[in-house]
Amino acid sequence: MEIKYSYENNGETFMRLKIGGQYYTIRGYSRAGLKTCILVDEFNVTFDMGYSNDRAFSYDNKLISHGHNDHIGSLHNDHCARKLFNIHKEKLYIMPKQCIKPFKLIASALSELNCGRSGDNIKIFDNLLLTNIISSEDCSHEYTPLINTTEYAVRSFLMDHKIKSYGYIIYRRSKKLKPEYQNKTSKEIVQIKNVLKEKMAIHEISEMLVDVCYTPLIGYTGDTTVNGVIENDDFLRVPLLLMECTGFNETDLTDTIDGKHIHLNNLIENADLFKNDKIILFHFSQQYKKYEDINEYTKLLPETIKTKVIYFF
Repeated sequence: MEIKYSYENNGETFMRLKIGGQYYTIRGYSRAGLKTCILVDEFNVTFDMGYSNDRAFSYDNKLISHGHNDHIGSLHNDHCARKLFNIHKEKLYIMPKQCIKPFKLIASALSELNCGRSGDNIKIFDNLLLTNIISSEDCSHEYTPLINTTEYAVRSFLMDHKIKSYGYIIYRRSKKLKPEYQNKTSKEIVQIKNVLKEKMAIHEISEMLVDVCYTPLIGYTGDTTVNGVIENDDFLRVPLLLMECTGFNETDLTDTIDGKHIHLNNLIENADLFKNDKIILFHFSQQYKKYEDINEYTKLLPETIKTKVIYFF
């Protein structure tokens, strides 16, 4: 595992780790109330756009948790940067439904500014160039394929924050033979397909022979209380969980609760529930600038979870 904290890596956190056969290259920055933008190379995904990360515009999938400025405030910059750098690929934005119209208003106003117009006759764009915008609500009951890949899909989960907020889990999409065909030889499978070709379309044959499987790979909570996490069992089992943790000491416990965030105490109290291989904590209060600032508190974690936890400074 390789880790470079932002305060020793030109303001950007960098992590590279392997869980099972899956690599995760994670970069970005997160600080409560200031900015959060976390990129995962392997999935071509950015979680939240609270600031204009130098690399983020080249990632095709933006998953936005909620409408607070430190999580969505630079999404319009991403839209403009792709046009500036002639990136002519489709992109996917997923965000809570209540964020979609305000975002389109901002993007339309920015277009007026870029073109030097007064805005007197501003046109509000209903459709943005090369942009697919899907509401988080629409992703909560089905797997939504990430754009420019056939291997990964995402689902959203309603969390528990002061405004409507969603977390996300990314899954690997794969196919395997249905149980009744798994003992067949390759030659027998070919023979079955040849017989079925006379009666069915190719996609119908595939649906008959194979099941589509979704394997969870990485979860991202966005802003939430611990209830938002433990009430969504998938977050407790995903191999790598990116989970917010805003407060660490007893003096900021009240503010953490009032802001509907997670405190380290919540992790201590529920440690046995987390079956993840690794948990990356992010979104620390601005008083915690270096790992040394929280070291004494992390020692309080039970042994069952202490070795799982990584800190995204």
